[in-house]
Amino acid sequence: MKRLLVICIMFGALFYGVGVWIKNNPQAVLAYARDAERGRAGLTQAVVSIDGEAYPYLVGGSGPAVLLLHGFSGDKDNWTRFASHLTADYRVIAPDLPGFGETARHLDWSYDLASQRERLEGLVAAWQLEQPFHIVGNSMGGQLAGLYAHANPQRVLSIAFFDNSGVQSPQESEMAQALARGDDPLLVNSLEDFERMLAFVFVEPPPMPQAIKQYFATRAVKYRDFNAKIFADYRRGGGRSSALEPLLKDIRQPALVLWGDTDRLIHVSTTQVMQRKLPQPTVVIMEKCGHSPMIERPEETARHYRAFLQQQGY
Repeated sequence: MKRLLVICIMFGALFYGVGVWIKNNPQAVLAYARDAERGRAGLTQAVVSIDGEAYPYLVGGSGPAVLLLHGFSGDKDNWTRFASHLTADYRVIAPDLPGFGETARHLDWSYDLASQRERLEGLVAAWQLEQPFHIVGNSMGGQLAGLYAHANPQRVLSIAFFDNSGVQSPQESEMAQALARGDDPLLVNSLEDFERMLAFVFVEPPPMPQAIKQYFATRAVKYRDFNAKIFADYRRGGGRSSALEPLLKDIRQPALVLWGDTDRLIHVSTTQVMQRKLPQPTVVIMEKCGHSPMIERPEETARHYRAFLQQQGY
């Protein structure tokens, strides 16, 4: 009995010590978990340099290329679990878009989507993609994907819009209502704000230890003002040069429109407009899912996407 008590105390001390180490070293824990996820997905990180600017991206797999574009305040690892279901048959490329992730943040740059499209064109050239590719985008990244496909139709085989911006929804979203009140639910000032933001974006937020959540919250607070600048640039640049809705009729590639039915940022009724205006739409609505389905339910989202590609013969 005494020996059992000693063993229990030893294990208790061990688990307590591990818990303390995780709490005190969230960045190291996150890096380990991130690298493990990338390894399971068959992805590695690479960097391309353009005019002295470093642009990190994830790449892996073989076959037709699939370019994945994250949304506002996201980064390349938004796609890691989703990509794990693609790399067996496709070459996946997921960059940090300028101003996000590990890229530099320039106060003197404009991050409106017309400028971001030009930077994306530079990235595609730097990657030396010899063949046309598939493109996928979530939220702001979906709008950017549409702008790229419209400007470069010969480069794009198909396009997938995941809860994209750039189209006026028939029914106003909670995000639109909040912005009208002068509130932006995506800008974070505290851990409580971060938890509120997760609940706003997801029906079921991804589980994470409290120390990791605190780390992400601290990062979000750190970049809060810069993210506000990017969002302001985006809204100021919402004219003819970067509006997506008027361009939909000209996007001739097969298009998947995939949405979470509980998206509070961009209302699911947006799919009605896109289905009406896109020449070749396939529409999928995921039940009880929020704004970023590839994060919230990566396997299911990838299954819908692969079915779409296979339907087109890819």
